[in-house]
Amino acid sequence: MTYVESYAKYKSSKKTSGSLDIQKIPGVNHPVFKDKPVNHDPREMFVRQLFAERDEYNIFHDFYRTLVQSLFDAGVSRNVYCVNVDAVIAALLLKMLWQPYRDGTYSRNALETAAFTIFLYPRMLGCATEIDDHTNRGRNMDTRTSASECRFVA
Repeated sequence: MTYVESYAKYKSSKKTSGSLDIQKIPGVNHPVFKDKPVNHDPREMFVRQLFAERDEYNIFHDFYRTLVQSLFDAGVSRNVYCVNVDAVIAALLLKMLWQPYRDGTYSRNALETAAFTIFLYPRMLGCATEIDDHTNRGRNMDTRTSASECRFVA
C-alpha cells in the first residue's frame, strides 16, 4: 500500500502539472492485454496455473498480483491491470536469487547481469519470430496476431 499511495501521489501531481508523461510501473500493464475490467497476460496466467498445479508459491509473483489489485482498489487505475510477462520473469529470477543476494553471496552486479540476461534471451526469440512473421505473412509491418491466437514457446 505504501507503493500504491506513493504512485497515486506521483500520478496525481503529474496530471495536475499538465504532464501526460507518467512513468509506467515495470511488470504492470501491457499494450495488448488491456481495457477489460480485469486484464490478464496469457503468459502470466500460464505460469500462475503451472505454479498452482505444482503447489508452488512465489512471493514476488504474488506481490505483483496484489499490486495490480491494490492500484485498482485505491482508484489509481480504472481497471485491474495485468501482471505482464516481464513481472513473471523478474519474480522467477528473484525467487532463485533473492536469498543469496541478501546473504551477500550473490553481488548486486551479478544480480543485475542475471536480470539483463534473463530479459534479453526471450526478446531475442521474440525478434526472431518477428522476422519470421514479417517474412512469411506480410511486410506491411501490421502483421500482429490477435491475443486469442497467441501461444507460448517452452
